[in-house]
Parts: sequence; structure tokens; C-alpha cells
Amino acid sequence: MAKEFQPVVLAAGKGSRMTDLTSQNCKALLPIGNMPMLWYPIDALQRAGFEEAIVIVLSSYCAEAQKLLVEVCDVQMRLDFVSIPDQDYMGTADSLRYIRDKIKRDVLIISCDLIMDISLHNIANIYRTYDATVTMLLCSPSDQTTEVPVPGPKSKKKSERDFIGFEGNRVLYMTSEADLADLDEDVISFRRSVFKKHPSMNIKSNLTDCHLYIIKKWVIDYLADNRQISSIKGELIPLLVKKQFSKAKKKELPNPNESVISEEVKTDILSYIPKDDMSGVIQNMSSWIDHTGDMEDCFHGNTIRCYAHIVKGGMCLRTNTVGSYCETNRQIPKYLMGLDKDLTNVASSASLKGKPQIGADCLIGDSCNIGEKVSIKRSVIGRHCTVGEKIKITNSVILDHVNIAEG
Repeated sequence: MAKEFQPVVLAAGKGSRMTDLTSQNCKALLPIGNMPMLWYPIDALQRAGFEEAIVIVLSSYCAEAQKLLVEVCDVQMRLDFVSIPDQDYMGTADSLRYIRDKIKRDVLIISCDLIMDISLHNIANIYRTYDATVTMLLCSPSDQTTEVPVPGPKSKKKSERDFIGFEGNRVLYMTSEADLADLDEDVISFRRSVFKKHPSMNIKSNLTDCHLYIIKKWVIDYLADNRQISSIKGELIPLLVKKQFSKAKKKELPNPNESVISEEVKTDILSYIPKDDMSGVIQNMSSWIDHTGDMEDCFHGNTIRCYAHIVKGGMCLRTNTVGSYCETNRQIPKYLMGLDKDLTNVASSASLKGKPQIGADCLIGDSCNIGEKVSIKRSVIGRHCTVGEKIKITNSVILDHVNIAEG
């Protein structure tokens, strides 16, 4: 897998949905279970056998990120940090375009805010099986999530549902509720030709896009030439899903009365697919391949193919709001102790006076001082914190170097 895919960690987001936490702090370095957020996807890559990765970060915290991951988190992977100027707004697709020259093979893209206990081999197997153009990770709402009171001003939640059409794990349709609202439509329209090929499409609206994708290298080449695409999830993936059912445009002869320089260059996405694509090789071996069911479409007709791995159960959380940040910290002690059986929830360098009540679902960071008659439940206490006597802490995330006075 390490030689097959080139991993890219997207960590240049500014955390616009959680500004209470990110107005003065870098989102990717926010502590979750006393580890920087960015460590979790990198650790997932390490456990999958990857030895190197590209990490895209904002230039203002590039040095800090390198120091934290190498010195504090003891990351063994070779990390190629690519810094983006803070003043330049770049969407996720813009970031990929920025590193185009570094991409040498099919790319595995993972967001810095994804924390999961899912094996990356599962999504890679689907990608290989169907020779997919893109395979994405989707998850169902977790039964483990709870409604924890969230600090900060109360505001109405904007609907962020996606409508995704499936046949098996083939993705046939994808649009967001916001896009439908912009079109002022109450119904979802489909091409009749799509239903002819896929008569049993199943539409789901309760899945979360985890921002983890495996994408063919030629898609990055297409992105480089089409600068109007800024977002992977919002623009690139829906485009690929839609283009599955398109046919290559016939090349028109140039206008003899028009200069070559003034002629408009039109980029058809299908023209970027390499001629020696593996699907062409497999078609030539049709005598021993069973072209039935979903595999029939895989190797006949559609040159662009989109698939998904849907996670049910386990931990799979995106930490992109204050609410999800609280929820992830609530679940993280169990997750970390599952990774390291020798890990204890109270750091060995922490000082405890008397016998404070500390729940098994809590984490106490390095060099903390916890006073007498203290009760800590469902909370994470950062490094170098001081908690005075007679204090109750519940459903809280205390960042590093915080002093909570007695009483």
C-alpha cells in the first residue's frame, strides 16, 4: 500500500466553523486527548504501513507543527511539510493543485480533523477491486455521540446534509442540501439513462463525508488545468460522480480563419484518462473475467467510476465544530487506550494530592498538579495545569497551562 499510494494530509484549514477555538490558535494543532489534532491522521497512516507523507500546513505554524510531531509525538514517518501563505485563501482542491509537481502516483488524501479506528486497507481494497477513479470514506451517525452542552454563543445549526445515490457501494449521484436550496428545487432530478443502467438506486441523506479519498493521479493533472475548482468535497467529487455517465467529446477541426493563439482551449475531463489505463488491459482479458453485476459496469463503458466505503460502528469523527471537538475529546480516552494497552489515564509526571476522584473516561496531562477533594468526570486536562482543592470538573476540555483556583 505504501508504494501504491502517495498520502497527503490536508492541514491548512483555518477552522472557520470553530472560531471560538481557532481565532488565536491553529486548528490542526488543537489538543485532542493531549495530542495535537494533526497527529491522529498521521498515526493512522503509520499504522497502515506508510513511511512518508506530504503535510500541507499554513506557513505561520509550519515550524511549530514539525517540532510537535517529531519531538513531542515521536512520529517516525518522513514528513514533507509544504507551507501555504496565511494570506492566500486556498480550498482543499487548490492545495492539491499547489503540490501537483510532488504527486507521482495515485493519491490518498486525508483531512487533519479526521479521527478514526477504521483500517485504511478497507477503502484501498474497494479502490483496487473496481479500479475506481475515486473511492471515498463515508460514515453513519455514531450511536456513541451524546448531546453535550457546547460553550459559546447559541446559533441555529445550518443543514449540511448530502443526498447520495448508491447501487451497492457504487456512488451514482451526489449533491448537498445547500445546492438544492440554491436551485430552489423541492425534487431531485435524475437522467433516465442512469436509471436504465442502475434501476435500484438507493438515496441516503444521513451519511457524513469523512474527507478521506483515494484518487487517481490523472485527476490531479485535470485539477491543475481547471483552476475554477476550489473544493474537493463540494466541487471535485460531485463533478466526478456526474461525469461517470458522460461520453468523450468528439474533437472538432480548428477554425481555419482563426489564429491558433486565439483559439479557446477546452479541457474535457475524459481526455485526461491515460490510454494505458488498467481498465483497458482488463477488458482485453475478458475471456477469464466475470463481467456480471456491478463488475460489468466496472470494466465496460464507464471510464470514470466512483465508489464509497461506508463505515458502520467504530469511531469515525470529524472535528470541525466546537460541538464535535467536545465530543471527540469525550471519546478519545477509550480510543487512545485501545492503541496503547500500557497507557494510563493519569500521566506519570502528574502530582495528585490526597485521593481525587478521577473517572476512567478522563485524561490528565503531563506535569499537572491536582489538589485534594477534586472530582473530575468525562474531561481532558491538558499539560502543566494546576487544579486547586474542592473543584468539580465535568464534561470539560482544559487546555495546557491553565490554573483553576481553589473553590
